[in-house]
Amino acid sequence: MLELSDIIDVNELFSPLYPYVAKQVLEAYGRDSGLALELGPFAGGASIELAKQAEGLQVVMGDDYPGVNEYLERKVAAAGLNSRITVLPLNKLDVAFPEGTFDLAVFRGGLFFWEERRRMIEEMHRVLKPGGLAMVGGGFGADAPDALIEQVLAPSRDLNRKLGKTVLSEQNLRETLRDLGLEPFSRIDARHGLWAMVRKGAGASREEGVSTQSH
Repeated sequence: MLELSDIIDVNELFSPLYPYVAKQVLEAYGRDSGLALELGPFAGGASIELAKQAEGLQVVMGDDYPGVNEYLERKVAAAGLNSRITVLPLNKLDVAFPEGTFDLAVFRGGLFFWEERRRMIEEMHRVLKPGGLAMVGGGFGADAPDALIEQVLAPSRDLNRKLGKTVLSEQNLRETLRDLGLEPFSRIDARHGLWAMVRKGAGASREEGVSTQSH
């Protein structure tokens, strides 16, 4: 059961890792501008770093868990990014934006804490513009130093157990993407985590299945 205090603890624990998560997202995205969406109660940290690292990016983020958006608004204000990040109540299973709104959509934790992962991936894909990128998953950041990961590993595991994190294999994720018909336009990145990266339609390069990167 998610509790607001635990959600905040997770977000604060990952603070030193958000720059690496944002770097990984931006490398996959391949641009430094556009309109981005971040869904879920674990939003905030990655969006703030995305806005810092890509000055042409505008971000919409938020969730519908009670109290989360107020916390996110405080973080955005403290970072001085109110003009570039908008916090809204957002339903991850029914995103209140029309098809083709966003260039980038991110959901950190979306694979691991909710059973409706198929629906969430569908919604992220739906709101993308042609050629846009959805990234759903989580991790420490592909280039995060091992020493930094070690610092947060034990408390992260404890919080994940408390929040009921689900273990998801690359094969399970590959099967989900295949069932959704998204595998040809998807990749899996397993470097210090597990992310599905899905391109939308026109402008996307067709992959031969799903390639996996790991170390």
